[in-house]
Amino acid sequence: MTYSDQKVVVVCDFSERMNEVIVHGARLADILKKELCLFALWKDKSQKTEVQEKLILMSRNLKSKLPDLQISNLILRNTLPDNIEKLVNDYNSVLVVLHQEQIKNSMKAFRESSIPFLFVSGSSAEYLQYKNVLVPVDYRKASKETSLWASYFGRFNHSLIQVIYARESDRDNENQLMRNVKFFQKFLSSLNVRLSLTEGKSSSWGICKETLENAQKLKGDVMIFSGSSTITLIDLMIGLPEKRIVQKAGNLPVMLINPRKDICMICD
Repeated sequence: MTYSDQKVVVVCDFSERMNEVIVHGARLADILKKELCLFALWKDKSQKTEVQEKLILMSRNLKSKLPDLQISNLILRNTLPDNIEKLVNDYNSVLVVLHQEQIKNSMKAFRESSIPFLFVSGSSAEYLQYKNVLVPVDYRKASKETSLWASYFGRFNHSLIQVIYARESDRDNENQLMRNVKFFQKFLSSLNVRLSLTEGKSSSWGICKETLENAQKLKGDVMIFSGSSTITLIDLMIGLPEKRIVQKAGNLPVMLINPRKDICMICD
């Protein structure tokens, strides 16, 4: 088994929920054949040593249970938004895994991130397979950005990619939507990734919500969608749509792709 030096980063806050995040992080690191990095933040020197010792102990315990997994630990000062660029550029991170309850405090970092954020809750076996990937597709060009990570699941985990695409009455929007769908077909078929297409009942504004509501019926175990392309003052005041989707996801892992940044690619 070989691993690249790219990292799947698990954000550790030393709460009880952290174990759920580590389980999902370890699973993704294994699927993608990447290093699992246990990551924590510190704000003052009195915290630094304690945080470092906790991470080292966690790494040792995890290594004893998963001896074939490459595991490292990392502590950085200040907040996640302060360090997201450093995680990508200096530490070669390709994915950040957080608990669903961390969505509110992590959205600022996500808006500056060129790598996906995966939000998880719980650790039941049915949501650790990552075999049935749900991808809601709307008419935005940003919708196509989700195809890259969908392809990773298909290639490295032999997952089925279920594209649930919106229904548009406006001709221009419909034309753009169908271009997105055809892009998925062409791109994933070129990689021999299994794909199914389903037309939804909702417009582009509601297709993510519809996909989430039907996730159990579709037997999905992860959903990937693109975040907001434009962000207004009202969005910042009442909360972005992606935040509400994550908060309602239950135990379904949700991966957010930032359409405002060029996506970093992972190495095979």
